[in-house]
Amino acid sequence: MQSLALARNRLAWYFEVPLLLVGYFLFGLARAAVDRGEPAATDNALLVQRLEQALRIAVEHPLNQAVLDHPVAIHLTGYFYRLSVLAVPAVLIWLYVRRPERYGRLRTVLVVVMLLDLLLVWLFPEAPPRFAQPGVVDYMADHDILFSAESRVPRPGVNLLAAMPSMHVAWTTWCAYAVFSTRRIWAAWLFPLATGFVVLVTGHHYVLDVVAGVALVAVVAGAMARVGRGGGSGT
Repeated sequence: MQSLALARNRLAWYFEVPLLLVGYFLFGLARAAVDRGEPAATDNALLVQRLEQALRIAVEHPLNQAVLDHPVAIHLTGYFYRLSVLAVPAVLIWLYVRRPERYGRLRTVLVVVMLLDLLLVWLFPEAPPRFAQPGVVDYMADHDILFSAESRVPRPGVNLLAAMPSMHVAWTTWCAYAVFSTRRIWAAWLFPLATGFVVLVTGHHYVLDVVAGVALVAVVAGAMARVGRGGGSGT
């Protein structure tokens, strides 16, 4: 009964959709506004590179190089990177329509993840491998996959030095968590796994950025679950 009440109390779609669209627009502006630029981003990138080398997990360069002679792999990974974010609104719509009793809490998890990302980007600006690691080729820009050539050019509303954490990985991890927590579909976790591979291959992120993206969702989801249990929400 309480779940049905929560579903009835959700915002009507004609309020929810504009709020989410405006929120995403403001998120982009805020992410650009917290750009601290050089040299902090490059210094942090070099720090991450040294740490990964010490941990023997510095795989970005060899993975990137492995696909350069394979046009099919270049385009598959490039299109996956660009289009994977469309899963977020798709999952939100699915939750709203098919799992309304779960929608509110899962949407809140997503919003909190994005707000914390802004804090982390400000605290630890980081240049991605395609800008800061010698030998890593930005092949998405070279092939201009879905207008990726623009990704090399600084422009208003975009922060090019915000690789930590990987929001592509965080978003797809949230999608997997939303599906798994409602339907127990284990295959959903293949989505963030594939995304993690793609962001490394394309030179957009380091391994530690991927780990941070997953950890961010895990921490927020865990905290929200504890709050829900403590409040007796039943969701």
